[in-house]
Amino acid sequence: MGAWTSFSWTGVALGALLGFVVCELNQYLTSAVLHRGLCHGAIRYPPWFNRSVAAWLWLTACVPPLTWIAAHRHHHANSDTDDDPHAPCEKGVWSVMLLTWYYVTRWAREHRRFAEERYLRAFRGERLLRLLDGKAASYANFYLQLGFSVLAGPAWLAFWLARIVPYMLLSGYVNAVGHTWGERPYRNLGTDAAGPLLTCLAYLMGGEPLGHNYHHRHPSSPTFRPRRLDPGYWFAVRVLRGTPIRPSPLPPGFEEPAEATA
Repeated sequence: MGAWTSFSWTGVALGALLGFVVCELNQYLTSAVLHRGLCHGAIRYPPWFNRSVAAWLWLTACVPPLTWIAAHRHHHANSDTDDDPHAPCEKGVWSVMLLTWYYVTRWAREHRRFAEERYLRAFRGERLLRLLDGKAASYANFYLQLGFSVLAGPAWLAFWLARIVPYMLLSGYVNAVGHTWGERPYRNLGTDAAGPLLTCLAYLMGGEPLGHNYHHRHPSSPTFRPRRLDPGYWFAVRVLRGTPIRPSPLPPGFEEPAEATA
């Protein structure tokens, strides 16, 4: 274990910083491709790109793609009820913030046949996504990475922890705070971030909390904030060059310009 007896704290700090950069990239990739693209079909990417991003997220954030998609679709169908995989009103805000990763995986594994029939029919031919979603592959991916990081030393372990742990917590934040605090322009329990702190934090999650209430009203909209900055949409369309499938409905308080309705 020489790596643990001769290391520098500078290397550990750099490893943690690089890990968090990867975590932030993964937050935006999750919002753009896994969420808006594969889950809701709101933005189109080439099939090879969808598979590449899913494999990258599996490798760097330990996200089983079909498990994520099925649980999220079920969340939309049963938001804030006892059948929601991660409802803060049922499980508690802190439990959802800390354990969303566990609730999502547990729900998908306990209801796999239901998930296949209801939410995953479109992915029956996706052999790579199914391979990545397997229980054995998921466990091997997580524990082999953890074991290697421990053996490789503090800098590598800091890199691994900084890309995995913040990703889990930020994902839990969307499901916990995004259904508890903020503004509700529409009649659903999703909330849009309000105030400087929640707004700033929302940018760490691809901007998803900025329009979470709107998203629950219009889940097939490619943007969560029509006519306002949505960093996840900007990343999806401007950086990744995704194609929006349909226009986004305007939120309350906005009216179509005269030339658009003439």
